[in-house]
Amino acid sequence: MSLLEEIQMEAVDSSSDLGALLRKCKLLAARLGSQSLEDWLIWEANGYPNNVSVPNYRTWPLKIKGHFAGPFGSGLRNAEIPIACLPKDAREGYQKYECRQSIAGMEQLLRGAEQDILNVSTGDLVVVLGTNVYEGLNCIQAWAEFGKGHIYELFNSVRNRILDFSIAVWKEDPTAGDSAKPLDSSLAPSRVTQIFNTTVYGGSANLLGTANHSTVTFSVQQGDIQSLENFLRENDVPQKDIDNLKTAIDKDERPSEKGKFGPKVSNWISRMIKKAAEGTWAITVSAAGNLLSQVISNYYGW
Repeated sequence: MSLLEEIQMEAVDSSSDLGALLRKCKLLAARLGSQSLEDWLIWEANGYPNNVSVPNYRTWPLKIKGHFAGPFGSGLRNAEIPIACLPKDAREGYQKYECRQSIAGMEQLLRGAEQDILNVSTGDLVVVLGTNVYEGLNCIQAWAEFGKGHIYELFNSVRNRILDFSIAVWKEDPTAGDSAKPLDSSLAPSRVTQIFNTTVYGGSANLLGTANHSTVTFSVQQGDIQSLENFLRENDVPQKDIDNLKTAIDKDERPSEKGKFGPKVSNWISRMIKKAAEGTWAITVSAAGNLLSQVISNYYGW
């Protein structure tokens, strides 16, 4: 049985060890030369660092609850805390909680949980809430919670993405990953990454006119700087230029009109088109402008 077929069999079997499946996929990623795939597998296996955006399937809303005490022994227990009671700058973290834990860490969490509800620390939120939630009552304890179903769905999403990716690769090259010789496959690493972006992160767009006149498939999610960085890296944009773009996006105000970027982002695009014209970026000038405009527009959600 080929490595791809082993991965497919284990992805279909919900009782198989997910950690072992990720390790087999890391072997496949190394043999196919896809850094984006390897990065994703490392983050799923070890946890997502704070400077990396988590995929959409790792975000969900939290329910905030607390205990409240009042005069003469009055109070409330396990009372729900409306999101509107939270400071504005703290609300998004509870409306779109980002799960950064490793697969193994979440499996351990599930094994140790006696109930269907899992708690998330809220730090010093109890101090901020004080008496601002229920009149005459002071918040003495606060926490956020979510159901186990979110984690089971996360595991299911990872398996489905691995299955979709392995099938897409298998359709183009059934022997991909069988050889221990690096990059011994009919699939170029850039093509592997294109398949990865489409099947794992979802969505695609087509752009004609690259350096070799082939079709480029890419996926850049709205507001997801990591997916933008991954795409640029796989299209041979130097890391220094990618870092400069991230700085430009941070410093520019968000554009209010489609296609009209801020001055710093526009200047960055101009410099990259100049590099294409000079031959220091391996892509045609016409393709460079369209490519950069489209992927940055995707990032802004246009």
